[in-house]
Amino acid sequence: MLDVLVVGGGLAGLCAARTLHRAGRRVRVLEAAPEVGGRVRSRVVDGFTLDAGFQVLFPAYPAVQRQLNLGALDLVPLLPGAAVRRGTQVDLVGDPLRDPRALVGTLGSRVLPLADKLRVARLAAQLRLPAPHALLRGGDETTEAYLRRQGLSEQAVDLFFRPFFGGIFLRRDLSTSARLFRYYFRMLLDGGAALPREGMGVLSAQLATGLDIVTGVQVTHLSPHGTHVTAATTAGDLDARQIIVATDPRSAQDLTGESTGLTGIGSTYLYYAAPREIDPEKRLLLNAEPGLINNAHWTSQAVPGRAPAGQHLLSVTVLGLPAQDDAALDTAVRAELSRWYGAQAAGTLRLLGTERIPYAQYAQPPEYAHTLPGHATALSGVLLASEVTAMSGIQGALESGEKAAGIVLGDLVIQSRPRGA
Repeated sequence: MLDVLVVGGGLAGLCAARTLHRAGRRVRVLEAAPEVGGRVRSRVVDGFTLDAGFQVLFPAYPAVQRQLNLGALDLVPLLPGAAVRRGTQVDLVGDPLRDPRALVGTLGSRVLPLADKLRVARLAAQLRLPAPHALLRGGDETTEAYLRRQGLSEQAVDLFFRPFFGGIFLRRDLSTSARLFRYYFRMLLDGGAALPREGMGVLSAQLATGLDIVTGVQVTHLSPHGTHVTAATTAGDLDARQIIVATDPRSAQDLTGESTGLTGIGSTYLYYAAPREIDPEKRLLLNAEPGLINNAHWTSQAVPGRAPAGQHLLSVTVLGLPAQDDAALDTAVRAELSRWYGAQAAGTLRLLGTERIPYAQYAQPPEYAHTLPGHATALSGVLLASEVTAMSGIQGALESGEKAAGIVLGDLVIQSRPRGA
């Protein structure tokens, strides 16, 4: 009999299994998909390395620093800031302290006038003072209300903060908790953003190393028996003293009978191959105009090797799940890219794929943390490990896996660690 069975091989499940394995427990991971990783995975199409959606890693995440060997990930730091596009007009918003080459462009930017630059610098200085996890406590409000209270202009909020944090929150209205905004801002200040040279999937691969993992097997029912729990699977029954459910929220609800009550947010991504260099920009591209595109990134410019020699890779983020089919969506996105690069250049792009992720994140409005479920379930011997217990994203998934394992191990240090620490 297993000590622990982990259902689901995403970041939360892998982290829970890794923590238990290191503590000497006999643990197995069952993953219904052909591979582990959940949303943190990569695939190669025609020689192009595509991540599942546009994802980046914040190396300053505390759980990332505990669980991953960052040196082995071959991380490529991304240039701070972004290039804000309004048609052919481009304004650079950078961090001259970390990227001196951005000094002239940032000083001349019309997106953040001098007064706003000073306010952002003051905000950064304030957010550097407390411990990062402390930024998730205290009074809460929407991110938009918080930015207004900092004195930032309408122009700065609309042209920079909406598209930039829209790509993080997957919603452009800035209705997300200001606590989360402060936390993510601090993570960017402390460690910036980076991409593994071989794709985000190497995070999952590293966590999975050395674990007992079975893929292609789905768990259909859980039956507690007091001293153990039986998992009915598509490959037969399996007994374990305890089970950690680390699946997507809908599957977790089916297995445990408990709803998280959280609203999912979808997002859509298009990947294009270009036969020649269209844009040398390595920074994130923000669309400051109305349209489908929220942000885009010439990933192959920032991370050489993501595209075959002589070719280039463009990733485009469209918030939500558009009603158009893939062909119509491609046509509409190309029309917007034509405003940036001209119809001839946009016409040379070759669509590599379109990915629609119905549950890319969950809504996190002000005070959302008070509504989050815990790790316990109504089923004896069954625990929950998922970003839904903490915050949506890599930090939330990893710390939830750690805490579920900590409960199994009776490790009070892990269990008492504050959210975001």
